[in-house]
Order: sequence, then structure tokens, then C-alpha cells
Amino acid sequence: MKPVFKLFSLFTFCVLVFLSCSEDESNQSAVPLNDLTEQYIIENDSIVQFMKSHFYNYQDFENITSYDSTDIIFDSIVGDNSDKTPIFDQVSTIQIGIKDENEQIVNHNLYYHIIRNGKGENPSVADSVFVSYQGLLFDGKSFDSRQNPIWMEGRNLIRGFQEFLPLLKKGDVTINNNGTYNFFDFGIGFVILPSGLGYFQNGSISIPPYSPLIFKVDMLTFSRTDHDNDTVLTIDEDLDGDHNFNNDDTDSDNIPNYVDNDDDNDGVLTRNEYDTNNDGIPDDSDGDGIPDYLDSN
Repeated sequence: MKPVFKLFSLFTFCVLVFLSCSEDESNQSAVPLNDLTEQYIIENDSIVQFMKSHFYNYQDFENITSYDSTDIIFDSIVGDNSDKTPIFDQVSTIQIGIKDENEQIVNHNLYYHIIRNGKGENPSVADSVFVSYQGLLFDGKSFDSRQNPIWMEGRNLIRGFQEFLPLLKKGDVTINNNGTYNFFDFGIGFVILPSGLGYFQNGSISIPPYSPLIFKVDMLTFSRTDHDNDTVLTIDEDLDGDHNFNNDDTDSDNIPNYVDNDDDNDGVLTRNEYDTNNDGIPDDSDGDGIPDYLDSN
């Protein structure tokens, strides 16, 4: 299937249904809060078992053209499929630390597989991405799907989905005479994540509490973000690199740096002291190792 779409403004973003649960859908109050470590151990075991007993239709991707995208289909390794390669033998793993209720870090495995790398650059966790996707439960039920791609911001997503997107590369694009766009050579992949990287005890009509999730994604393109238009990319406003953009507040004015146009509150706009000579290096006039835009002295 060749993806041909109208490409809307890079600054027009859509809010995904699966990003948060409305009050009338959430059953958080009726669900006990399980211990994060114990719950992760249980879910990781079930994820590993799922990956060992299932495969995806990898043979359908062996001869697709650069313009094509084929649906990723998961099935059990039984009967006629008994010779298929299990997902477990194909995925890569990264660990992501999540704080429990005692502020202790609990590492969670995120399992992913890149089917086609893509020919372009990788987005950051802060960027706006143009993707098509489908979210699945382990029983195969789809809780959300966008066959026609939409824009969404990585920083607004559940942690596991947010961390997966930068592993995919964007594709190239050609513009047709009728104003539509053809995307090709874009990244294709899927991710499997425990509920600690998803909604944990929260749920909705379509997502039960403590549900591991699967996402299938086509990464068509993306746009770098600078939310406060201060010439510092939003990803570079994450000073501690924890991918939480709300806890970086240099001047302690309760305005996170990524939406603060004067990060050090010295009366000089960040854009006017970040990189005035355009050499790609933040200015540090007094040589104290603190960039001018973060140094109120």
C-alpha cells in the first residue's frame, strides 16, 4: 500500500485517544495500586512468554518496495506456523527506569523490533512526529488505530511509546502535482511494553488496568520542536536528560525551561544570549562553564 497523504502544517498537532483517560472512563479509584517491582516481574514474564510463543509476518516484509507498508500481523507458533521464528529471537531491548512510590528506580525492559530502518534522521523524544500506528492488547484487540497518519508530540505520550519513537528513522517525501505527498523509505517497527511504561493501574473502556501493550508504527516524518521559540530546541531544554521536561526550571519561577523565554530570569531573552555568534555553541561570556542563557550573574 502506497502512502499518499495531504500533509498539514507542522505546527498542527493532534491529541491521541490513548494519551490519557477521561474521568468517566478511568477506573483508577476501583483498582488497587500494586507494588511496581512485583507487577513488573509478573508482566515481564508474560511478555517473554508471549514473544516466545508468537511470531510476526516477517516474510511479508522481505520484498516490499521502498514506497510500501505492510500491516504487521502477530500470530501463534502452532500448526502450520510451528517453524516460524519467534518474536523473542528478533527483538532488541532497552531498560528504562521508573520511580516507584518510594522514589526508588525500578528498571523496566522495553522490547522493540525495527523492521525497516528508514533513510532519514531519528526524532528526539520531544519532537513532533507524523505517524500511523495501531495499539494492541495481547489478546489481539485493538484499542486505538490511525491508518491515516497524524501529528503528535513525543513528550505528551506514555513513557514506553515516547521512548520507542526516536528509534525509528523518518522517510523521504515527494510532492505530487495535486498537492498530495508520497512518503517512502520510512521506518517501520513495533514495541512491546509493560504497564509501568504505559498506564499501570489506570485503565479505560478499551485498556484494562495493568495491561502490557503493543504498538505498531510507521514513522513518516517529524519536525524539531522549540516550544518557547527561544532558539533552544525543546530536547536541549531537558538539562538532566531524564525526558521529563517539566522538572527543568533554571530560575525556579515554576515555568519549565522549555516554555520559558528567559530561562535564567536575568531580563535578557534566551534567544538574545544563547548563541549570538551562530557558531553552534552556547555563549559563555564569563567562562564559568555555565551558558549565558542559564547564568543570571
